[in-house]
Amino acid sequence: MADHAPALPPRIRTWLTAKLRFPVLGTIGADGRPSLSVMWAVLQDDDSLLMNTRRDRTKARNLARDPWASLCYQDAYEYVTLEGPVTFRDDPDLLDIIAIRDHYRDDYDFSSQRGERVSMIMSVDKVREHLKRL
Repeated sequence: MADHAPALPPRIRTWLTAKLRFPVLGTIGADGRPSLSVMWAVLQDDDSLLMNTRRDRTKARNLARDPWASLCYQDAYEYVTLEGPVTFRDDPDLLDIIAIRDHYRDDYDFSSQRGERVSMIMSVDKVREHLKRL
């Protein structure tokens, strides 16, 4: 995360980590339309979000072209949306996706995708939240 970016408020971090959540990733397609994907995303100690996908997926292509994203976590009437730029790093040995998979307590075997996966790291520069029902 960039040095100037604000840290997540403790109550937001607590809400995000209180239980296993599956956020929706929003990117912008080549035609300008929004593109949404349910994702695995792990909040890191520096308040960035670690995600991973195959290099050929629409979300990776969208973010390579336009690196801005939103992640929306929802629980009934409450939600937190995190926004910010995304950077990439290769995951040829599947270390990131295995760590993310383990965080989500899944057992999917990614071994056939060795060399095809890329990690996406989103730095949070905006937080939108609605944690109390109106």
